[in-house]
Amino acid sequence: MKICPNMAWLKSDTKGIESDGSVTRFSYGLITEFRIAENYAFATGIDIAYRGGKLKGETSTVLNDTTTTIVSESTLKLQYIELPLTLKLKTNEIGHLRYYLQVGVAPGFSLRARADGKSTTQIRSTGYQANSTAEFEDQDVKDDINNINLSMVIGAGVEYNLSGTTNFFGGIVFNNGFTDVSDSKDAKYVSNFLGLNLGVLF
Repeated sequence: MKICPNMAWLKSDTKGIESDGSVTRFSYGLITEFRIAENYAFATGIDIAYRGGKLKGETSTVLNDTTTTIVSESTLKLQYIELPLTLKLKTNEIGHLRYYLQVGVAPGFSLRARADGKSTTQIRSTGYQANSTAEFEDQDVKDDINNINLSMVIGAGVEYNLSGTTNFFGGIVFNNGFTDVSDSKDAKYVSNFLGLNLGVLF
């Protein structure tokens, strides 16, 4: 069993849309290891992962000396079921501790996608200026999110033997998105997070 509190963010690859900060998220799940050799194991399992981040976008149009600027800010809250497929390399026991390095991929399937945010429209022309703001909260945006996500997993940490075959482990994991989270042709961004893995192997 494991839990993984993390800091998640979205990396944009679209002009006019940029990352606007990280959010606190977490994942939890069940893990299992199949030993290949003394210090090598295939590690997999099933995770419920909460991802997300903040995005900010701005577009401007000019028509008949009137400039219309739309500034949007949103916080995405994404939920996936993930199946990590990783190789775990361990050292021999050093002072009751075994150090490990873990690398692999994590295919994921979208379960839920919500968004909070606001959109501000500014209209400016000679002698005239007007602003209007629309806000939304917990809006369902699953139709705008790809159903499948794929990310690279890199982690490192330590294992401590509690008793028999029961080990406690803790470490840092970086999850780097490969595939586009958005299902829109007008926006491309990937999901990343840096987290703290904590768990028990029986």
